[in-house]
Amino acid sequence: MRSPRILLLPLVLLVLWVLLSFPVLALSYPDRERLGQEIERLEESLRKVQAAEGPECAPESLSAAQSHLARAKEEFEEGDLWEAEDAIRLCEKEAEGMREKILVCYRDLDRDGIPDWRDQCPNEPETYNDYMDEDGCQDRNPRRAVLTEDKIELLVPILFDDETQQALPDSDAVIEEVARILEDNPDLRLSVQVHLDNSLPAEQADSVTEQRADEVKSALVRLGIVEDRLEAEGRGSREPVAANDSSWGRMLNQRVEFIRIP
Repeated sequence: MRSPRILLLPLVLLVLWVLLSFPVLALSYPDRERLGQEIERLEESLRKVQAAEGPECAPESLSAAQSHLARAKEEFEEGDLWEAEDAIRLCEKEAEGMREKILVCYRDLDRDGIPDWRDQCPNEPETYNDYMDEDGCQDRNPRRAVLTEDKIELLVPILFDDETQQALPDSDAVIEEVARILEDNPDLRLSVQVHLDNSLPAEQADSVTEQRADEVKSALVRLGIVEDRLEAEGRGSREPVAANDSSWGRMLNQRVEFIRIP
């Protein structure tokens, strides 16, 4: 028969192990306040990534980090701090990889302010000229008007509101192009001549074209062109360049011409 002392030895050793281990376990148990602060920090960090380029540059990592953070918050609220800390560490690991992906994503070899991942010309800087400034490529504004020997020829028509007779916003760029040509040629003087098709009685057509000519002249003056360099003429429907029996012909007859003044 075994001695009672021998039987008690394992029990004593077990008790001693528990007593000695308890302080260590107590010290290593996650601190609730610290975990709460870490969760808040990660929430703020992921919020900034979500608002920036995260969804485009690192969508999978961002989704995984958000999932780990949601689990950390759930475990934290339920009081399971061990599980909450594990989820926080997984979130941090995912966030670290995400930062590296975003750094690569933000790389801008040509330094034009457009990151390479959406730069169609990553080795050529963007030409910022209010024309396709988001593609990252060098370009020129499409030409809307050209100076010839006897006039400024429009490559894009100037359109008007039929009620107010003011130029439509889509035509602003055309008028601005005419203004640039005038600025580049300080001795150039122009007669702004507006024509109409035969859709209105002659007297009304004269009045409408006069209003439109004055409107274009005023727009050029607002752009800095000296008024003395411009004349405005409403030519009514007296000078068609095409037959008025088709929509195409009528469109050609509704025109603005910038004729050189000698």
